[in-house]
Amino acid sequence: MGESTKIRIIYQLKEALEFLSKTKTGAIITIENKDNLDLLRTDGVILNANISASLIISIFNKHAPLHDGAIIIRNNKIYYAATYYKITKKSIDNKYGARHRAAMGISEICDATTIVVSEENGGITIAKNGTFSPVLLENLQERLVNIFKDNN
Repeated sequence: MGESTKIRIIYQLKEALEFLSKTKTGAIITIENKDNLDLLRTDGVILNANISASLIISIFNKHAPLHDGAIIIRNNKIYYAATYYKITKKSIDNKYGARHRAAMGISEICDATTIVVSEENGGITIAKNGTFSPVLLENLQERLVNIFKDNN
């Protein structure tokens, strides 16, 4: 991926995540790495659309038909929307809901990175390799840069 593409994608994701966090709009965004997620997910609609903050915000709007489930970013595109993962089998804190359990589940079985926005408190959490890592808004850009650095 070219540097300008990477910068644009990071900017669009950051814009969307900041809006979703501030409006306490639940979201789950998985960034595919080397492992293909086709056999690790169910349902979903193939969009294969350019990544934009407005599209991500529209997808997760509570009144939109695709807001349930995750989006999967593949090859710098929003490939799937409204797709589902098996939830983790391990016991995790009750403060985490279905999105977090799904994010943990997918993070345990592949190398993708999943970002979750809580609709309870607007908090942003990254699930990777079976662990959760909370993200403060002021550190969001740096974390996104690292995700895209690791995925290349």
